[in-house]
Amino acid sequence: MCGFTAYLQTGAICKDGNPVTPVLDLGGALDLINHRGPDARGIYISPNGRCGLGHARLSIIDLKGGQQPMSNMANTIHSVVNGELYDHERLTRELEAQGHQFKTKSDSELALHYYEDHDTDFVEHLRGEFAVAIWDEKRCRLVVARDRFGIKPVYYTTINGTFLAASEIKAFLALGWKPEWDVNSIINNGVATDSRTCFKGVYKLPAAHYMTISSSGSLCVKQYWDADYPNKHVEDSRSVNEMVQGVRERLVEAIRLRLRADVPIGIYLSGGLDSSSIAGVVTHLLRQTNPAAKVDAFTISFTDGKQFDEGDIAERTAEFCGANFHRVNVQPQDMVDHFVDTVWHVEQPVFNFRSVGKYILSKRCQATGIKVVLTGEGSDEHFLGYEFFQRDYVLEPDHSSPGGFGCPTEERCKASLKDLDDDPSLVGIPIDQVTEFPTASRWNNVIMQDYFGSLLDSPVEMYKKRAIIENGVPDSASAMLESISPIARSKARKEWHPAHASLYLESRTYLPNILLNLLGDRVEMAASLEARVPFLDHELCVYANSLPPSVKLRGDGKAFNEKWVLKEAMKPFITEEIYNRTKHPYIPPPAISTPDKKHPSLQLMDKYLTKEKVNRLGWARWSFVQEQRKLFMESSDRMAIKNLLTLISFVIMGELFGADHCFSHKFAPT
Repeated sequence: MCGFTAYLQTGAICKDGNPVTPVLDLGGALDLINHRGPDARGIYISPNGRCGLGHARLSIIDLKGGQQPMSNMANTIHSVVNGELYDHERLTRELEAQGHQFKTKSDSELALHYYEDHDTDFVEHLRGEFAVAIWDEKRCRLVVARDRFGIKPVYYTTINGTFLAASEIKAFLALGWKPEWDVNSIINNGVATDSRTCFKGVYKLPAAHYMTISSSGSLCVKQYWDADYPNKHVEDSRSVNEMVQGVRERLVEAIRLRLRADVPIGIYLSGGLDSSSIAGVVTHLLRQTNPAAKVDAFTISFTDGKQFDEGDIAERTAEFCGANFHRVNVQPQDMVDHFVDTVWHVEQPVFNFRSVGKYILSKRCQATGIKVVLTGEGSDEHFLGYEFFQRDYVLEPDHSSPGGFGCPTEERCKASLKDLDDDPSLVGIPIDQVTEFPTASRWNNVIMQDYFGSLLDSPVEMYKKRAIIENGVPDSASAMLESISPIARSKARKEWHPAHASLYLESRTYLPNILLNLLGDRVEMAASLEARVPFLDHELCVYANSLPPSVKLRGDGKAFNEKWVLKEAMKPFITEEIYNRTKHPYIPPPAISTPDKKHPSLQLMDKYLTKEKVNRLGWARWSFVQEQRKLFMESSDRMAIKNLLTLISFVIMGELFGADHCFSHKFAPT
C-alpha cells in the first residue's frame, strides 16, 4: 500500500541537440502524499532522465524487504505499486518454478514478473486492489494500470510535454502543474460520473483500464476487463442451494486472502449485513488456528441523532463474534472541525458529512495501532442492496430464475411498478418528471442515472449565466451514460435484465467515483490506513453477476428482501437480528438549523461563503448562496445544505490548490 507518482518527458525539449528534462521534484510530490506511505520512500530516475518513479510506502507485507520502486533482474523494467495483490505466496512459488527470481517477499513484485511474461496483459493475472506504473526501458514506454473496480486511484495529466501520473492530484503541484477549474466538468458532475476531475486537463484513469505512454508522446487508454450479466431470456440451470453455496465459498475465500498481513488487522463494523458478515467470517477463519482469536471492530457512533446511530447493534454483533469493540463517538462539531482536511484529501466536492465521519473513524482506528481494516463496500452493487433498485427490478419479470424462484409475475410487476411510481420518495423526485428524461430509453427504461442525477446536479441558479451558456445546463444522467461503452449500453437494452443494467451503471460510475473515493481510499489513506474490500474480489463479483436478479432481490412485488442470496450464504456467521434486518445506509444525522438553534456547519459558511470568496471562483453566483443559506436557516432543507457544502468545498480547494488564481478570463468575477 502506498502512494506513487510518475513522469515521462515526451516533448522535444533540447539543448545543444540533447534532450533536457525539466526540473521535476519527485521528492516534493511525495511530500504532498506522504500520508499514503509514511514508512519509507524511494525514487527511480531512468539513465536518460526522461522517466521518474516515486513511491511513498505504507509497510504491510515484507516490512523490511519490500522497498519500491522495484526492478527486474536485468534492471530494464521498473515498477511502483499501490495496493495489495492477493494469494501472492502461492503465485510467487508458481513463478519461481517457471524460472523467475524474486528480490523480495512483497506481493507488489508480482506485477513486475507478470509484466515480463505477458506484457500489458499482466493485469489479467492480478487479484486485488491496485494501481501500477511500469517503466519499460527497452520499449521506451510507461504503462499505468488500475484495478477492476477503481478501488485505488490514478490521476494523470500532461504539462509542458511531460506526462504525469499520481495517486492523488496534489502531487502534481510539485511537478509544475498549475490548477485551473474545468467548468464543464463541474456543471455536469464529471467528478462523480465519468473520468474527469474538477481541474482542467486532469483525468482519472477509469477502473479496469490501463494506459501506455511512449517516449515520443503517444498515449493510449484501453479497457482490459468488464462486468457482464446473463441473458435475461435464458433460465439458469443451477439450483438455488447451489447458488447460495457458491456465494458462501467465494466470499469466505475472498476474506481469507485479505487476512494476510504482517501488521495488525481490524474491521469496520456497522449495523448492516455486509460488515457483520465480514466480522463473522473473519472470526471463524482466525479461530481455525487460534480458538481464542479476537478481531478489533471499529464503529462510528453519532451522539446527536440516535435514529442514525448503529453503535448499539454493531456492539451486539461484536459481542456475538467475540470481537474487541471500539465505539468512535462523533458529534456535529467534530465533523465541522474535520471538514477542511477531508476536502483536501478527497480532492472533490464533499456534499454531506458522510466522508467526514469516515475520515474521523479512520484517524481513530489508526491511532490504536491498526494499519489494515476490512470493509463492506461493493456488496450493494452486486447483490441489489439499494432501495432504488426495486423499481428497476419490477420493470420486467425475471425469466432467468430457476423455476421462477422468488420472481413476481408480469401482472405483479406492473402493479408494483405503478405503486412505486406513485411514491416519489423512492427516487427523490416526482416520477412524472423522471419519465420525461430521454436517458431512460437509452438504458432499457432504467432510471438509476436519473435518480443519481437528481441528487448530484446543482441547480442552474448556482452558476453564472455565462458559465451555463458556454458549458450547458447540469445533466449528470447523460454524463453517466456517456461514460460507459456503447457495447454495454446495447447489452443493457437487448440482453440484460433492467436490474442488472442498473447494477452495471452504478458499479461503473457512483461506486468508483464516490463510494470508493469519498468514502473509501482517500479518507482511509489520509490516516495511513489500508482498507481491503472482500466484496470487490473479482472472482466473487463475476459469480454474483451471473446469478438471476430474483435470488438477489427476492419478493413477490409487494415486499422485497434485498441481498437474499447473501443473507442465506452468511446465515451461519451472523446474528438473527442482522439476518432479519432491512438495509439501513450509513447516513450521519442531518444538519438541522433554525434561528434559535444554529448547526455548527454555519461556522463553515461564515468563513468560506463570503461574497469575495464565492466571486473568486469565477462561475458561481453570490445571490444563489444567499438564497440557499436563507432556505437552510428557515427549514433545514437538505438540498440547500448539499449545495452550500458543495460550494464550500470548491472554495476550500481553490485556496489550498491555488486554483482561484488560474481561471480562464471568460469566467472572471463580474
